[in-house]
Amino acid sequence: MGKTLANLIRLHKYRVDEKRRVLGVLYGELHDLEQKLKDLFAQLVEEQRIASEAPDQALFAYGRFHQRAMLIRDELTEAIQAKEEEVEMAREEVNEAFQELKVYEEAEKNRLKREEDERNRKENIEMDEIAMNLYRREHKDKY
Repeated sequence: MGKTLANLIRLHKYRVDEKRRVLGVLYGELHDLEQKLKDLFAQLVEEQRIASEAPDQALFAYGRFHQRAMLIRDELTEAIQAKEEEVEMAREEVNEAFQELKVYEEAEKNRLKREEDERNRKENIEMDEIAMNLYRREHKDKY
C-alpha cells in the first residue's frame, strides 16, 4: 500500500507541475497579447502626433491607419478575452490537480501514522512483557 500511494503521489505531483507549466505558458501568451494592445495604442498616439504636425499630408493616411488599428484592437481584445478564459480554466485544473494530490498525501500521512502507532503499540506490549518477566523473576520466591 505504501509503495502504491508513493507512486500515486509522484504521479499527481507530476500532473500538478505539468498543469502549472501549461498555466505559465498561458499567462505568457496573455501577457504578449496585452503588450501588443499597449503597443498598438502607443503607435496610435504616435501616428496622431505625426498627423497633427502635418495635417494636410497625413489626414488621409491617418484615417486608413486608424480604421485598421481599430480592427486590430477589436481582434486583440477578443483574443485577450479568450485567453483569459483559457487561463481561468487552466487555473481551475491546477487547483483540482493540487486537491487530488493533497488527498493522496493525506492518505500517505495517515498510513504512516497508523504504522507508527502500531509499532509503538507492539513496542509497549514487548516492554510490558519484559517488565512482567523481570517482576516475576524478582518475586519468584514470594509466590
